[in-house]
Amino acid sequence: MKVVLAGNLNVGKSALFSRITGVGVISANYPGTTVQFESSMVTHKGQRIEVFDLPGTYSLSGVTEDERVATTLLAEKAPDYVIAVLDATRLEQGLVLVLQLIELGYRVIIALNFMDQARKRFTLDVDELSGILKVPVVPTVALTGEGVDKLMDFVVSGSVQRSYFVTRYDSHIEAFLEEVAAGAVETGSGYPIRGATIKLLEGNPYFTKQFSPIIKRLADEWRKEFREEHYEDVEVHIARDRYGEAGRIAGEVTAWLPRREMSIKDRISEFTLRPRTGIPLLISVLVSIFLSVVIIGGFLEELILDAYTGVTGNVFDQLAALIGGTVGEAIASGIDLSIQAILAIVIPYILVFYLILGILEDSGYLPRAVMLLDGLMVRLGLHGRAIIPMVVGTGCNVPAILATRTLESKRERLILATIIVMAVPCSAQTVIIIGTVGQQSGLLWAGLIYLVLLALALVLGRVLHVVLRAEPASLVIEIPELSMPSPSNILSKTWLRINDFFIIAFPLLLAGSLLLELLMAYNILDALVDPLSFITVGLLGLPPAIIVALIFGVLRKEMALQILFVIFSLTASADLGQVLTPQQLFVFALVMATYMPCIGVFSALTKEFGLKEAVAVSMASIAMAFLLGGTANFLLSL
Repeated sequence: MKVVLAGNLNVGKSALFSRITGVGVISANYPGTTVQFESSMVTHKGQRIEVFDLPGTYSLSGVTEDERVATTLLAEKAPDYVIAVLDATRLEQGLVLVLQLIELGYRVIIALNFMDQARKRFTLDVDELSGILKVPVVPTVALTGEGVDKLMDFVVSGSVQRSYFVTRYDSHIEAFLEEVAAGAVETGSGYPIRGATIKLLEGNPYFTKQFSPIIKRLADEWRKEFREEHYEDVEVHIARDRYGEAGRIAGEVTAWLPRREMSIKDRISEFTLRPRTGIPLLISVLVSIFLSVVIIGGFLEELILDAYTGVTGNVFDQLAALIGGTVGEAIASGIDLSIQAILAIVIPYILVFYLILGILEDSGYLPRAVMLLDGLMVRLGLHGRAIIPMVVGTGCNVPAILATRTLESKRERLILATIIVMAVPCSAQTVIIIGTVGQQSGLLWAGLIYLVLLALALVLGRVLHVVLRAEPASLVIEIPELSMPSPSNILSKTWLRINDFFIIAFPLLLAGSLLLELLMAYNILDALVDPLSFITVGLLGLPPAIIVALIFGVLRKEMALQILFVIFSLTASADLGQVLTPQQLFVFALVMATYMPCIGVFSALTKEFGLKEAVAVSMASIAMAFLLGGTANFLLSL
């Protein structure tokens, strides 16, 4: 049996998926998290059920990337049931998606999530809603598990049938639907002819190809006539009628409770949304994140190093002696430095950052930042929702590139992806900035790099907005209630995120460190370093061997800093200021902050935009990195 979870963004769908399956997918209180679908097998009352978590979407019209992906996955998986996850506090928006699922003939079960919050605002007649739509409706609270068992009982009962509820549209649209149907009940693919024809009118590419060329020409001609008669596109009219029906149903089943005085939480929420108070708060939050990562990360680094030194003792000296010769020393040193780098340079800072990010996600604060920054983003040809992938990018650029799918056009997605690659430092790049400039030159110099990146983001966005001319889309985003973050959820998300560094980064770092130690031990490294010294020494004013760190940074960004310790034969407790001047540290960190994306990001760019665009963005980032680094070297040398 197959079951699909479908719903709007930010309705707790991923959290409900985790409750049903026990799989810890990352869930957050902001749009754009679940870009790719998840799946898992679960057993309920003896029945094996394959559960799929679709990307969050507001519609199945097929206009945006997430709508197309959701439509295609529904068709490919051919689920026995679709669990439509709705935010009970914002019923109308969710019902719009439910009406489309019913039109397309899916057997729907509604999960009314966030019922604990809805009960505080109004009464909601669940039985009446079920009676109107002719589908089961189950109140749920994903965070506590309320209603989950009852939801799955409906799935295994076999009693849920197709709803015969019909959404009525404008009389002209109804006439066209009857004309196309001509007595037919289903399309060749098994969809109700009425629902498929509505998708044809909306321009959904998946359904368009299911009709004959004659019908498609007829639909194109009819759309033109409709626009001339009604002065608007038919898909806009369909959406309005659908919203009207959803609003009517929501109004019939809900009754607001008497107005109460604003609670402290309501006042805090309003404080975060007003620009006069919200923007200073946002700036304070960003500064606090920066200081917390620097101060707490540095403290953890010292603790981890002391513990590591106490545990290992002279183990690596013994290993070098056991293997013997130059090879033994190189292998022992490579392993030792690799472990120190991954434990004491990367993990403390990334761990702190992801814990803070988890708190901001689960508290519901991030969507408020989106609203506050919408005006600025419009000037860059984007809208406030673009902030979410940028925030995700401060953790890792790969999911940030994938999260650009939530934007409506390829133009917007390409602008945002370029800004993310060139001006949004991931956690590994943040480690480089803090681990070099922040630790050796002071926070003011590290802050200067972030100011340079901010200016670069604004300039890039403005230039691309002018070059790729088009009007930015309007912002549509749900603002969740502020809530107390769940410690267990934050810890599980943090572990899922940093787990990647142990599984992927450490083997790469270990192999790279061993290779470098052997190359240096046998004086082979000069053959690579000397030919490229015109870049490192001539343009950037850095030691020639830095080119090795730049090359390894293409594999994983955090490796660039770790490789420095290997190149200069430093332990993780050593001071980079022994081998690099504050000026050189600043230039190196600035170059790495804008330098070519790592292999993972390049793969994501290729997947989302194609090889041509991925190469163009990568080459542009290399050119920008060397331009900024050369300029900084020149100015600091004056």
